[in-house]
Amino acid sequence: MRVFLVGMMGSGKSTIGKILSSVLDLEFVDMDSEIEARSGKTVEKIFESEGEEVFRKLESNLLKELVRKDGIVVSTGGGIVLDSENRRTLKEENTLYLKLPPADLFKRVDTLNRPLLKGGKEAIFRIWEERRELYEQFPSIEASNYSKWETVASICMRLFPGDKKRIINGTHPVTLANGGFKAIGGMQNAVVSHRVLKVFSEWISSSAFPIEDGEEAKGFHTLFEIYDFLMERGLSRSDVLAAAGGGTVTDLVGFAASTFKRGVPLTLFPTTLLSQVDASIGGKNGLNFRGGKNMIGNFYFPTETVLDPVTTLSMDPGRFEEGLVEAFKIFLITGQWYDQFRSLCGKLKGRNLATLNKMMEEAVILKDRIVASDVHEKGVRKILNLGHTLGHLYEPIVGVSHGRAVAWGLEREMYYFMNLGLVEESVYNEVCDTLSEIFGLDLPPLPIEEALRLLRNDKKGTACDEAEIEIPLLRSPGKYELLKVKFDELLAVVV
Repeated sequence: MRVFLVGMMGSGKSTIGKILSSVLDLEFVDMDSEIEARSGKTVEKIFESEGEEVFRKLESNLLKELVRKDGIVVSTGGGIVLDSENRRTLKEENTLYLKLPPADLFKRVDTLNRPLLKGGKEAIFRIWEERRELYEQFPSIEASNYSKWETVASICMRLFPGDKKRIINGTHPVTLANGGFKAIGGMQNAVVSHRVLKVFSEWISSSAFPIEDGEEAKGFHTLFEIYDFLMERGLSRSDVLAAAGGGTVTDLVGFAASTFKRGVPLTLFPTTLLSQVDASIGGKNGLNFRGGKNMIGNFYFPTETVLDPVTTLSMDPGRFEEGLVEAFKIFLITGQWYDQFRSLCGKLKGRNLATLNKMMEEAVILKDRIVASDVHEKGVRKILNLGHTLGHLYEPIVGVSHGRAVAWGLEREMYYFMNLGLVEESVYNEVCDTLSEIFGLDLPPLPIEEALRLLRNDKKGTACDEAEIEIPLLRSPGKYELLKVKFDELLAVVV
Protein backbone atom coordinates (compact mmCIF):
# COMPACT_ATOMS: atom_id res chain seq x y z
CA MET A 1 0.00 0.00 0.00
CA ARG A 2 1.14 3.53 -0.82
CA VAL A 3 -0.62 6.64 0.49
CA PHE A 4 0.19 10.19 -0.59
CA LEU A 5 -1.06 13.28 1.24
CA VAL A 6 -1.26 16.58 -0.64
CA GLY A 7 -2.29 19.99 0.60
CA MET A 8 -1.13 23.43 1.56
CA MET A 9 1.68 24.12 3.97
CA GLY A 10 0.27 23.94 7.49
CA SER A 11 -2.50 21.49 6.56
CA GLY A 12 -1.04 18.80 8.82
CA LYS A 13 0.32 16.42 6.21
CA SER A 14 3.37 15.47 8.28
CA THR A 15 1.47 15.14 11.55
CA ILE A 16 -1.29 13.03 10.01
CA GLY A 17 1.19 11.05 7.92
CA LYS A 18 3.21 9.98 10.96
CA ILE A 19 0.09 8.81 12.80
CA LEU A 20 -1.20 7.05 9.70
CA SER A 21 2.09 5.22 9.16
CA SER A 22 2.00 3.91 12.74
CA VAL A 23 -1.63 2.82 12.45
CA LEU A 24 -1.02 1.01 9.15
CA ASP A 25 2.49 -0.32 9.87
CA LEU A 26 3.95 1.61 6.94
CA GLU A 27 7.12 3.66 6.52
CA PHE A 28 6.66 7.42 6.74
CA VAL A 29 8.37 9.71 4.22
CA ASP A 30 8.31 13.50 4.38
CA MET A 31 9.39 14.62 0.92
CA ASP A 32 10.80 17.98 2.02
CA SER A 33 12.81 16.31 4.80
CA GLU A 34 14.06 13.63 2.40
CA ILE A 35 15.22 16.25 -0.11
CA GLU A 36 16.99 18.14 2.66
CA ALA A 37 18.73 14.98 3.88
CA ARG A 38 19.95 14.08 0.38
CA SER A 39 21.09 17.57 -0.59
CA GLY A 40 22.51 18.59 2.76
CA LYS A 41 20.58 21.86 2.47
CA THR A 42 17.31 23.16 3.85
CA VAL A 43 14.47 23.81 1.43
CA GLU A 44 15.00 27.53 2.07
CA LYS A 45 18.70 27.30 1.14
CA ILE A 46 17.92 25.36 -2.04
CA PHE A 47 15.49 28.10 -3.09
CA GLU A 48 18.05 30.80 -2.29
CA SER A 49 21.11 29.22 -3.90
CA GLU A 50 19.68 27.21 -6.80
CA GLY A 51 16.16 28.53 -7.32
CA GLU A 52 12.67 27.09 -7.17
CA GLU A 53 13.01 25.34 -10.53
CA VAL A 54 15.85 23.14 -9.22
CA PHE A 55 13.86 22.30 -6.10
CA ARG A 56 10.81 21.32 -8.20
CA LYS A 57 13.01 19.03 -10.28
CA LEU A 58 14.34 17.31 -7.14
CA GLU A 59 10.75 16.98 -5.93
CA SER A 60 9.54 15.38 -9.16
CA ASN A 61 12.46 12.94 -9.30
CA LEU A 62 11.81 11.85 -5.72
CA LEU A 63 8.12 11.30 -6.48
CA LYS A 64 9.01 9.02 -9.42
CA GLU A 65 11.20 7.03 -7.04
CA LEU A 66 8.57 6.78 -4.30
CA VAL A 67 5.80 5.45 -6.55
CA ARG A 68 8.00 2.42 -7.22
CA LYS A 69 8.24 1.68 -3.49
CA ASP A 70 5.59 -0.18 -1.47
CA GLY A 71 4.51 0.16 2.15
CA ILE A 72 4.82 3.94 2.56
CA VAL A 73 2.86 6.98 3.67
CA VAL A 74 4.16 10.13 1.99
CA SER A 75 3.75 13.74 3.05
CA THR A 76 4.29 15.69 -0.15
CA GLY A 77 5.46 19.27 -0.47
CA GLY A 78 2.76 21.89 -0.83
CA GLY A 79 3.77 22.76 -4.39
CA ILE A 80 4.03 19.27 -5.82
CA VAL A 81 0.69 19.69 -7.62
CA LEU A 82 2.05 22.57 -9.72
CA ASP A 83 3.60 20.10 -12.17
CA SER A 84 1.10 18.37 -14.47
CA GLU A 85 3.18 15.17 -14.66
CA ASN A 86 3.26 15.01 -10.87
CA ARG A 87 -0.52 15.33 -10.80
CA ARG A 88 -0.93 12.50 -13.32
CA THR A 89 1.36 10.31 -11.24
CA LEU A 90 -0.47 11.07 -7.99
CA LYS A 91 -3.88 10.41 -9.54
CA GLU A 92 -2.83 6.79 -10.09
CA GLU A 93 -2.05 6.40 -6.37
CA ASN A 94 -4.00 6.56 -3.10
CA THR A 95 -3.73 10.35 -2.94
CA LEU A 96 -5.81 12.47 -0.60
CA TYR A 97 -6.06 16.22 -0.22
CA LEU A 98 -6.10 17.55 3.35
CA LYS A 99 -8.40 20.53 2.91
CA LEU A 100 -8.38 23.51 5.24
CA PRO A 101 -9.58 27.08 4.57
CA PRO A 102 -6.81 29.68 4.26
CA ALA A 103 -7.83 31.38 7.52
CA ASP A 104 -7.06 28.15 9.41
CA LEU A 105 -3.81 27.70 7.51
CA PHE A 106 -2.79 31.24 8.42
CA LYS A 107 -3.21 30.43 12.13
CA ARG A 108 -1.21 27.21 11.88
CA VAL A 109 1.69 27.96 9.59
CA ASP A 110 4.99 29.58 10.54
CA THR A 111 7.52 31.16 8.22
CA LEU A 112 10.47 29.03 9.34
CA ASN A 113 12.01 27.27 6.32
CA ARG A 114 9.09 28.49 4.17
CA PRO A 115 10.74 30.36 1.26
CA LEU A 116 7.39 31.24 -0.32
CA LEU A 117 6.36 33.07 2.88
CA LYS A 118 9.43 35.27 3.22
CA GLY A 119 7.26 38.27 2.40
CA GLY A 120 4.95 37.47 5.28
CA LYS A 121 2.28 34.94 6.28
CA GLU A 122 -0.34 36.85 4.31
CA ALA A 123 1.03 35.19 1.18
CA ILE A 124 -0.75 32.02 2.28
CA PHE A 125 -4.04 33.45 0.94
CA ARG A 126 -2.58 34.11 -2.50
CA ILE A 127 -0.86 30.72 -2.72
CA TRP A 128 -4.03 28.90 -1.66
CA GLU A 129 -6.04 30.66 -4.33
CA GLU A 130 -3.44 29.83 -7.00
CA ARG A 131 -3.36 26.12 -6.10
CA ARG A 132 -6.93 25.46 -4.99
CA GLU A 133 -8.18 24.02 -8.29
CA LEU A 134 -5.12 21.77 -8.54
CA TYR A 135 -5.65 20.31 -5.06
CA GLU A 136 -9.34 19.79 -5.72
CA GLN A 137 -8.53 17.34 -8.49
CA PHE A 138 -7.94 14.81 -5.70
CA PRO A 139 -10.38 13.27 -3.20
CA SER A 140 -10.48 15.60 -0.21
CA ILE A 141 -10.67 15.24 3.54
CA GLU A 142 -12.35 18.22 5.19
CA ALA A 143 -9.79 18.47 7.98
CA SER A 144 -10.84 21.84 9.43
CA ASN A 145 -13.50 20.39 11.73
CA TYR A 146 -11.74 17.10 12.44
CA SER A 147 -9.37 16.11 15.21
CA LYS A 148 -6.16 14.35 14.20
CA TRP A 149 -7.68 10.95 14.94
CA GLU A 150 -10.90 11.75 13.09
CA THR A 151 -8.84 12.72 10.06
CA VAL A 152 -6.86 9.47 10.25
CA ALA A 153 -10.08 7.45 10.53
CA SER A 154 -11.61 9.21 7.53
CA ILE A 155 -8.50 8.50 5.45
CA CYS A 156 -8.43 4.83 6.46
CA MET A 157 -12.12 4.42 5.65
CA ARG A 158 -11.27 5.40 2.07
CA LEU A 159 -8.36 2.99 1.85
CA PHE A 160 -10.12 -0.28 2.71
CA PRO A 161 -12.73 -2.02 0.55
CA GLY A 162 -14.79 -3.32 3.48
CA ASP A 163 -14.69 -7.02 2.60
CA LYS A 164 -16.35 -8.72 5.55
CA LYS A 165 -15.06 -11.72 7.45
CA ARG A 166 -17.56 -13.74 9.50
CA ILE A 167 -15.96 -14.35 12.90
CA ILE A 168 -18.85 -15.90 14.84
CA ASN A 169 -22.16 -17.55 14.05
CA GLY A 170 -23.07 -18.10 17.70
CA THR A 171 -25.83 -16.18 19.42
CA HIS A 172 -25.91 -13.79 16.47
CA PRO A 173 -23.77 -13.31 13.34
CA VAL A 174 -20.78 -10.99 13.74
CA THR A 175 -18.58 -9.83 10.87
CA LEU A 176 -15.26 -7.99 11.01
CA ALA A 177 -13.91 -5.73 8.27
CA ASN A 178 -11.72 -2.68 7.90
CA GLY A 179 -14.07 -0.39 6.01
CA GLY A 180 -17.09 -2.59 6.73
CA PHE A 181 -18.93 0.42 8.13
CA LYS A 182 -19.50 1.68 4.57
CA ALA A 183 -22.24 -0.95 4.18
CA ILE A 184 -24.51 1.32 6.23
CA GLY A 185 -24.85 3.50 3.14
CA GLY A 186 -27.33 1.02 1.74
CA MET A 187 -29.52 1.17 4.85
CA GLN A 188 -32.34 3.70 4.56
CA ASN A 189 -33.66 3.22 8.10
CA ALA A 190 -30.70 4.13 10.28
CA VAL A 191 -30.24 5.79 13.66
CA VAL A 192 -26.76 7.25 14.12
CA SER A 193 -24.99 9.31 16.73
CA HIS A 194 -24.22 12.93 15.90
CA ARG A 195 -20.51 12.25 16.21
CA VAL A 196 -20.60 9.33 13.79
CA LEU A 197 -22.57 11.46 11.32
CA LYS A 198 -19.99 14.23 11.61
CA VAL A 199 -16.98 12.01 10.83
CA PHE A 200 -18.48 9.45 8.43
CA SER A 201 -21.36 11.33 6.77
CA GLU A 202 -20.02 10.46 3.32
CA TRP A 203 -21.06 6.84 3.83
CA ILE A 204 -24.40 7.41 5.61
CA SER A 205 -27.78 7.84 3.94
CA SER A 206 -29.29 11.32 4.12
CA SER A 207 -32.42 9.75 5.61
CA ALA A 208 -30.55 8.68 8.78
CA PHE A 209 -31.89 9.94 12.11
CA PRO A 210 -29.21 11.49 14.36
CA ILE A 211 -29.32 11.21 18.15
CA GLU A 212 -27.02 12.16 20.98
CA ASP A 213 -24.50 9.59 22.21
CA GLY A 214 -23.85 9.25 25.93
CA GLU A 215 -25.51 8.06 29.10
CA GLU A 216 -27.67 11.18 29.38
CA ALA A 217 -29.38 10.25 26.09
CA LYS A 218 -30.06 6.67 27.13
CA GLY A 219 -33.59 7.21 28.37
CA PHE A 220 -37.25 7.24 27.41
CA HIS A 221 -37.08 10.74 25.87
CA THR A 222 -34.68 9.54 23.17
CA LEU A 223 -36.49 6.21 22.81
CA PHE A 224 -39.73 8.03 21.99
CA GLU A 225 -37.89 10.16 19.40
CA ILE A 226 -36.72 6.95 17.72
CA TYR A 227 -40.27 5.56 17.77
CA ASP A 228 -41.48 8.77 16.08
CA PHE A 229 -38.80 8.39 13.41
CA LEU A 230 -39.83 4.79 12.75
CA MET A 231 -43.48 5.77 12.50
CA GLU A 232 -42.67 8.56 10.05
CA ARG A 233 -40.60 6.13 7.95
CA GLY A 234 -43.49 3.66 7.95
CA LEU A 235 -41.12 0.91 9.09
CA SER A 236 -42.61 -2.56 8.64
CA ARG A 237 -41.67 -5.77 10.41
CA SER A 238 -39.74 -6.87 7.33
CA ASP A 239 -37.66 -3.67 7.10
CA VAL A 240 -34.21 -3.57 8.70
CA LEU A 241 -33.35 -0.94 11.30
CA ALA A 242 -29.65 -0.02 11.54
CA ALA A 243 -27.85 1.57 14.47
CA ALA A 244 -24.46 3.26 14.36
CA GLY A 245 -22.69 4.64 17.40
CA GLY A 246 -21.32 3.66 20.77
CA GLY A 247 -22.83 1.28 23.30
CA THR A 248 -25.45 3.82 24.30
CA VAL A 249 -26.80 3.93 20.75
CA THR A 250 -26.69 0.17 20.15
CA ASP A 251 -28.36 -0.51 23.52
CA LEU A 252 -31.08 2.06 22.94
CA VAL A 253 -31.81 1.28 19.28
CA GLY A 254 -31.70 -2.43 20.09
CA PHE A 255 -34.46 -1.88 22.66
CA ALA A 256 -36.44 0.19 20.14
CA ALA A 257 -36.09 -2.54 17.49
CA SER A 258 -37.20 -5.24 19.93
CA THR A 259 -40.36 -3.38 20.93
CA PHE A 260 -41.46 -1.55 17.79
CA LYS A 261 -44.27 -3.58 16.22
CA ARG A 262 -43.15 -6.42 18.55
CA GLY A 263 -39.77 -6.62 16.88
CA VAL A 264 -38.09 -5.56 13.63
CA PRO A 265 -34.81 -6.85 12.12
CA LEU A 266 -31.75 -5.05 13.45
CA THR A 267 -28.23 -4.49 12.12
CA LEU A 268 -25.65 -2.96 14.45
CA PHE A 269 -22.67 -0.87 13.39
CA PRO A 270 -20.91 -0.23 16.71
CA THR A 271 -18.31 2.49 16.24
CA THR A 272 -16.48 2.73 19.57
CA LEU A 273 -13.94 0.18 20.73
CA LEU A 274 -15.95 -0.50 23.88
CA SER A 275 -19.12 -1.20 21.93
CA GLN A 276 -17.28 -3.43 19.43
CA VAL A 277 -15.64 -5.71 21.98
CA ASP A 278 -18.47 -5.70 24.51
CA ALA A 279 -21.72 -3.73 24.32
CA SER A 280 -22.86 -4.87 20.87
CA ILE A 281 -22.10 -8.55 21.52
CA GLY A 282 -24.67 -10.68 23.31
CA GLY A 283 -28.05 -9.13 22.60
CA LYS A 284 -28.40 -6.94 25.70
CA ASN A 285 -30.48 -3.80 25.26
CA GLY A 286 -31.48 -1.23 27.81
CA LEU A 287 -32.30 2.23 29.10
CA ASN A 288 -31.20 4.06 32.21
CA PHE A 289 -33.94 4.94 34.69
CA ARG A 290 -33.85 7.15 37.79
CA GLY A 291 -30.08 7.07 38.00
CA GLY A 292 -29.79 3.30 37.56
CA LYS A 293 -27.91 1.96 34.54
CA ASN A 294 -29.88 -0.36 32.25
CA MET A 295 -32.77 -0.64 34.69
CA ILE A 296 -35.18 -1.15 31.79
CA GLY A 297 -34.07 -3.67 29.20
CA ASN A 298 -34.32 -7.02 27.47
CA PHE A 299 -32.44 -9.51 25.31
CA TYR A 300 -32.90 -9.14 21.55
CA PHE A 301 -30.37 -10.33 19.01
CA PRO A 302 -29.44 -8.43 15.85
CA THR A 303 -29.51 -10.12 12.47
CA GLU A 304 -25.94 -8.91 12.02
CA THR A 305 -23.32 -6.94 13.91
CA VAL A 306 -20.69 -5.30 11.72
CA LEU A 307 -17.40 -4.55 13.48
CA ASP A 308 -15.14 -2.05 11.72
CA PRO A 309 -11.95 -1.24 13.66
CA VAL A 310 -11.40 1.80 11.43
CA THR A 311 -14.27 3.64 13.13
CA THR A 312 -12.57 3.23 16.50
CA LEU A 313 -9.58 5.21 15.24
CA SER A 314 -11.72 8.37 15.31
CA MET A 315 -12.18 8.29 19.07
CA ASP A 316 -10.80 10.91 21.43
CA PRO A 317 -7.92 9.93 23.72
CA GLY A 318 -9.40 8.45 26.89
CA ARG A 319 -12.57 7.24 25.24
CA PHE A 320 -10.61 4.85 23.03
CA GLU A 321 -8.93 3.28 26.07
CA GLU A 322 -12.33 2.40 27.55
CA GLY A 323 -12.59 -0.41 25.03
CA LEU A 324 -9.17 -1.74 26.01
CA VAL A 325 -10.41 -2.10 29.59
CA GLU A 326 -13.42 -4.16 28.49
CA ALA A 327 -11.26 -6.33 26.23
CA PHE A 328 -8.78 -6.87 29.07
CA LYS A 329 -11.71 -7.94 31.24
CA ILE A 330 -12.59 -10.69 28.75
CA PHE A 331 -9.01 -11.93 28.66
CA LEU A 332 -8.83 -11.87 32.46
CA ILE A 333 -11.98 -13.95 32.78
CA THR A 334 -11.01 -16.56 30.21
CA GLY A 335 -7.27 -16.56 30.79
CA GLN A 336 -6.86 -16.60 27.01
CA TRP A 337 -4.90 -13.93 25.11
CA TYR A 338 -4.11 -12.43 28.52
CA ASP A 339 -0.33 -12.44 28.12
CA GLN A 340 -0.60 -11.27 24.51
CA PHE A 341 -2.75 -8.33 25.57
CA ARG A 342 -0.28 -7.28 28.23
CA SER A 343 2.69 -7.51 25.85
CA LEU A 344 0.85 -5.67 23.05
CA CYS A 345 -0.78 -3.01 25.22
CA GLY A 346 1.50 -0.29 23.86
CA LYS A 347 0.65 -1.07 20.22
CA LEU A 348 -3.02 -1.26 21.10
CA LYS A 349 -2.92 2.16 22.77
CA GLY A 350 -1.20 3.43 19.62
CA ARG A 351 -4.21 2.11 17.63
CA ASN A 352 -2.16 -0.14 15.37
CA LEU A 353 -4.88 -1.45 13.08
CA ALA A 354 -3.55 -5.00 12.54
CA THR A 355 -3.15 -5.49 16.30
CA LEU A 356 -6.61 -4.06 16.94
CA ASN A 357 -8.13 -6.49 14.44
CA LYS A 358 -6.51 -9.46 16.14
CA MET A 359 -7.46 -8.33 19.64
CA MET A 360 -11.02 -7.59 18.61
CA GLU A 361 -11.52 -10.96 16.97
CA GLU A 362 -10.18 -12.81 20.01
CA ALA A 363 -12.26 -10.78 22.48
CA VAL A 364 -15.51 -11.17 20.54
CA ILE A 365 -15.09 -14.93 20.05
CA LEU A 366 -14.36 -15.41 23.75
CA LYS A 367 -17.28 -13.29 24.88
CA ASP A 368 -19.67 -15.06 22.52
CA ARG A 369 -18.72 -18.43 24.00
CA ILE A 370 -19.70 -17.20 27.45
CA VAL A 371 -22.93 -15.64 26.17
CA ALA A 372 -23.91 -18.76 24.20
CA SER A 373 -23.64 -20.91 27.32
CA ASP A 374 -25.96 -18.61 29.30
CA VAL A 375 -27.92 -16.34 26.96
CA HIS A 376 -30.25 -14.84 29.57
CA GLU A 377 -27.62 -14.31 32.28
CA LYS A 378 -28.88 -16.84 34.80
CA GLY A 379 -25.46 -18.26 35.64
CA VAL A 380 -21.99 -18.09 34.12
CA ARG A 381 -22.66 -15.00 31.99
CA LYS A 382 -22.79 -12.99 35.19
CA ILE A 383 -19.01 -13.22 35.29
CA LEU A 384 -18.97 -10.58 32.54
CA ASN A 385 -20.04 -8.12 35.26
CA LEU A 386 -16.47 -8.22 36.56
CA GLY A 387 -15.61 -4.66 37.62
CA HIS A 388 -19.12 -3.43 36.91
CA THR A 389 -20.69 -3.71 40.37
CA LEU A 390 -18.49 -0.98 41.80
CA GLY A 391 -17.91 0.57 38.39
CA HIS A 392 -21.61 1.38 38.22
CA LEU A 393 -21.15 3.42 41.39
CA TYR A 394 -18.24 5.48 40.12
CA GLU A 395 -19.90 6.20 36.79
CA PRO A 396 -22.97 8.15 38.01
CA ILE A 397 -21.58 9.46 41.30
CA VAL A 398 -18.23 10.73 40.05
CA GLY A 399 -19.40 11.33 36.48
CA VAL A 400 -16.61 9.44 34.72
CA SER A 401 -16.87 7.42 31.53
CA HIS A 402 -18.03 3.80 31.61
CA GLY A 403 -14.63 2.33 30.75
CA ARG A 404 -12.75 4.31 33.37
CA ALA A 405 -15.42 3.45 35.94
CA VAL A 406 -15.07 -0.27 35.13
CA ALA A 407 -11.28 -0.03 35.47
CA TRP A 408 -11.68 1.54 38.89
CA GLY A 409 -14.40 -0.94 39.85
CA LEU A 410 -12.23 -3.88 38.80
CA GLU A 411 -9.33 -2.65 40.91
CA ARG A 412 -11.57 -2.08 43.97
CA GLU A 413 -13.31 -5.44 43.67
CA MET A 414 -10.00 -7.28 43.43
CA TYR A 415 -8.68 -5.23 46.36
CA TYR A 416 -11.71 -6.29 48.42
CA PHE A 417 -11.17 -9.98 47.68
CA MET A 418 -7.43 -9.67 48.23
CA ASN A 419 -8.16 -8.36 51.73
CA LEU A 420 -10.29 -11.45 52.32
CA GLY A 421 -7.36 -13.65 51.28
CA LEU A 422 -9.15 -14.85 48.13
CA VAL A 423 -6.83 -13.18 45.61
CA GLU A 424 -3.05 -13.34 45.66
CA GLU A 425 -1.35 -9.98 46.01
CA SER A 426 0.82 -10.76 42.98
CA VAL A 427 -2.29 -11.25 40.82
CA TYR A 428 -3.80 -8.02 42.13
CA ASN A 429 -0.59 -6.09 41.39
CA GLU A 430 -0.31 -7.51 37.86
CA VAL A 431 -3.88 -6.48 37.03
CA CYS A 432 -3.30 -3.03 38.52
CA ASP A 433 -0.13 -2.58 36.47
CA THR A 434 -2.04 -3.27 33.25
CA LEU A 435 -4.97 -1.04 34.21
CA SER A 436 -2.53 1.74 35.08
CA GLU A 437 -0.88 1.39 31.68
CA ILE A 438 -4.29 1.73 30.01
CA PHE A 439 -5.88 4.42 32.12
CA GLY A 440 -4.43 5.27 35.51
CA LEU A 441 -5.99 4.48 38.89
CA ASP A 442 -6.46 7.83 40.62
CA LEU A 443 -9.70 6.87 42.38
CA PRO A 444 -11.75 9.48 44.26
CA PRO A 445 -13.76 8.62 47.42
CA LEU A 446 -17.43 7.67 47.17
CA PRO A 447 -20.19 8.93 49.50
CA ILE A 448 -21.47 5.92 51.47
CA GLU A 449 -25.19 6.78 51.40
CA GLU A 450 -25.31 7.37 47.65
CA ALA A 451 -23.29 4.22 47.00
CA LEU A 452 -25.66 2.17 49.18
CA ARG A 453 -28.71 3.57 47.38
CA LEU A 454 -27.33 2.52 44.00
CA LEU A 455 -26.28 -0.92 45.27
CA ARG A 456 -29.79 -1.55 46.62
CA ASN A 457 -31.18 -0.86 43.14
CA ASP A 458 -28.56 -2.89 41.31
CA LYS A 459 -30.29 -5.59 39.28
CA LYS A 460 -27.73 -8.10 40.57
CA GLY A 461 -28.87 -7.59 44.16
CA THR A 462 -30.85 -10.21 46.11
CA ALA A 463 -34.40 -9.92 47.36
CA CYS A 464 -33.54 -10.95 50.90
CA ASP A 465 -33.26 -8.68 53.92
CA GLU A 466 -29.52 -9.24 54.27
CA ALA A 467 -28.73 -6.70 51.53
CA GLU A 468 -26.42 -8.90 49.50
CA ILE A 469 -25.17 -8.68 45.96
CA GLU A 470 -23.66 -11.34 43.74
CA ILE A 471 -20.27 -10.22 42.54
CA PRO A 472 -17.65 -11.92 40.34
CA LEU A 473 -14.52 -13.12 42.11
CA LEU A 474 -11.47 -13.44 39.88
CA ARG A 475 -8.86 -15.52 41.71
CA SER A 476 -6.42 -15.43 38.79
CA PRO A 477 -6.70 -15.18 34.98
CA GLY A 478 -9.09 -17.92 33.86
CA LYS A 479 -10.16 -18.86 37.41
CA TYR A 480 -13.34 -17.24 38.62
CA GLU A 481 -16.54 -17.78 40.57
CA LEU A 482 -19.58 -15.82 41.69
CA LEU A 483 -19.82 -14.85 45.35
CA LYS A 484 -22.53 -13.13 47.38
CA VAL A 485 -21.27 -10.32 49.57
CA LYS A 486 -22.99 -7.93 51.96
CA PHE A 487 -23.31 -4.30 50.88
CA ASP A 488 -21.88 -2.84 54.05
CA GLU A 489 -18.89 -5.20 54.15
CA LEU A 490 -18.03 -4.45 50.52
CA LEU A 491 -18.27 -0.69 50.92
CA ALA A 492 -16.40 -0.68 54.23
CA VAL A 493 -13.28 -1.97 52.47
CA VAL A 494 -13.37 -0.16 49.16
CA VAL A 495 -15.03 3.23 49.65
